[in-house]
Amino acid sequence: MLVSMNAQRLFEVVHYFAKNKNKYILVIDISDWMALDDTKKATVKTYYEDYIPEDEIGEVFANRYTFYEFDSQTTAIETAGDWFPLSTDLSDMDYFVECYVMNPSGSQPYGNKVPANPG
Repeated sequence: MLVSMNAQRLFEVVHYFAKNKNKYILVIDISDWMALDDTKKATVKTYYEDYIPEDEIGEVFANRYTFYEFDSQTTAIETAGDWFPLSTDLSDMDYFVECYVMNPSGSQPYGNKVPANPG
């Protein structure tokens, strides 16, 4: 008999973290950036140097996922918006770095990936 080992997904782990710490979590996913060639990676990272503070840019581009916790939803969303443009604001999607904010209740009040217009 197969017994479930209670697998967790990133969403569930981040929600647990946000709920238990009563914080707002900014999740940054650089998966697409990691798939780029080294020249394009350097170009994209240089682009973000104008938006992400110098002390943080190394953290953001060091691992596939980076998490920042904030005391308020407003600050988390403002930081996400200041650091990462909406997907619709970029002409080259290689520059897109996905991020979203999760609140303690598990909802996502902000994400920078805008769905394509089906029309």
